[in-house]
Amino acid sequence: MTTARSATAARAAVRAGGIRRRLVAVLTAVLCIWGLAAAPSASAHATVVTTDPADGALLSTAPARVTVTYNEAVSLQLGALRVFAPDGSQVEIGTADHLNGKPETATVPLKAGLKNGTYVVSWRVISADSHPVRGAWTFSIGTTSAANSGGAAAAPSGSRTVGVLFGIARWLAYLGFAALAGGTLLLIAFAPKLAHDRRLRLLIGGGWFALLLGTVAALLLQGPYGGGFGIGRATDADVLRATLNTKLGKALAWRLILLGAAGVLVSWTATRLAEASVRARQVAGGVGAALAVALAVTWSVADHSGTGSQVALALPADVLHLLAMATWVGGLAALAVSVLSPQTAALDADSRLKLVRRFSTTAFTAVCVLATTGVYQGWRQVRHWHALFGTDYGRMLIIKSSIFLTLLTLGYFARRILAADSPDLKRLRRSVAAEFGLALVVLAVTALLVESQPASAAAPKSGPVTVTMPFDTGAPNGTGTGTVTVTLDPARVGPDQLQISILDKTGKQESVPEVDASLALPAQQLGPIAMKLQPTAPGHYTASNVLIPMPGAWQVLVTVRTTDIDQSTVILNVTIGK
Repeated sequence: MTTARSATAARAAVRAGGIRRRLVAVLTAVLCIWGLAAAPSASAHATVVTTDPADGALLSTAPARVTVTYNEAVSLQLGALRVFAPDGSQVEIGTADHLNGKPETATVPLKAGLKNGTYVVSWRVISADSHPVRGAWTFSIGTTSAANSGGAAAAPSGSRTVGVLFGIARWLAYLGFAALAGGTLLLIAFAPKLAHDRRLRLLIGGGWFALLLGTVAALLLQGPYGGGFGIGRATDADVLRATLNTKLGKALAWRLILLGAAGVLVSWTATRLAEASVRARQVAGGVGAALAVALAVTWSVADHSGTGSQVALALPADVLHLLAMATWVGGLAALAVSVLSPQTAALDADSRLKLVRRFSTTAFTAVCVLATTGVYQGWRQVRHWHALFGTDYGRMLIIKSSIFLTLLTLGYFARRILAADSPDLKRLRRSVAAEFGLALVVLAVTALLVESQPASAAAPKSGPVTVTMPFDTGAPNGTGTGTVTVTLDPARVGPDQLQISILDKTGKQESVPEVDASLALPAQQLGPIAMKLQPTAPGHYTASNVLIPMPGAWQVLVTVRTTDIDQSTVILNVTIGK
């Protein structure tokens, strides 16, 4: 009779598991098709709306300050705005600040007595999703000259060492959060008898310490990472002070405060949980859940979900995603190191199986939440098929999804083991350990995704780029004024076609004695690179197979001569994609 009941229960468990697996598959497929089929407006990092002086402007007098306005609020690190004179010296005074307290602006005053020539303004700020973005523009005083960006320091790309360490710190924080939150959940809600188990206590305590270490490291490295400095400035007081004024810095500071409260709860569970009443355990569970949610929020408000479109939906979705991740990954770790360990004397074989089967339902719910929120966040950041396969962000998202599907497969085999009449606990433990190992890889890819530009922002628009700039050669009676129009097609790395049109002050094409053009990339001290122009019509010139070696904010320098002695050089800025 008992055997028949066991067999019936096992068959029912298998049928239930099959229904759940089919539900996850259908849900994920529907969300993938719906998400990738749509393509509304996309989110992106901060982009420039206006600059003062205007890009390429020719001023009669020196400005008192330079200002740049972005499409969203930005945070300012040290060196956010740098202004380079024609001789390469820096002419800004002090550090950049927000103009009149407006968070979407950056401004810095300039020294008095600036000499004539072309000035390069380099900017590097922290966008609303905590990623550093950078760029440059130029303006001229009195006359134009060869732009001098002061070398690589004009637009620092940052230290590779800092970038690697910062990524490790974020991975360590994710891992610590999973071990802390997931391990504590399993201990309080499922296995209070294991409160004195050394391995489970080490997992939870180690998770708390890993989260603390990762948070402190991220706080120290964010300044050099955002400002493009070397590792030597990680403990610089000025850099740290600037970091604490950014959105990410404030979130990390709050995380440290919350970790203090979490440390008290960890200490209580290690010393009092086993003897605590049911009511006390419920209160501890409620406090732990509140702390887990608050800790998850410190990631969400400062990452991709905190900016762009649909923030009101993306923020709670990201919080749920992190909590589901911690429940699943941390729970797997607790099962592997403690519950399924043959050295755990507090639980017999039947108790272990009951505990694992109870947690399996919670893990299934966490997987559903992970699949739902993960597909939504992936759709929100990608939104286009070509961005999914043609950008680094999209490719990393594919890798993460592939590993996640492998994890689901391992989970399926684990549930098959549990459904047996006499489950093999050793085999189950190996399966759970393999799941946890792959989950560590998923966390590493997640850390890379968080630091990557969303594919929707990275996907470049195809087609030519056209820019126009007025010129004035100083010829008498206004005969030396007009506009220069430059078109680069396709404005990508590699061979491009350049077209230049010279228009008079009435907008008609004008034939002039001479037009010369060159290319320069100030941020890399590249150029000017002369281009050979061919006249194709009065006032119209072309250059075929113009080889552009790298992406970036390039300048097209066009010199227009209207008489034997009157000429002017205008600088037109174009962005070259990969």
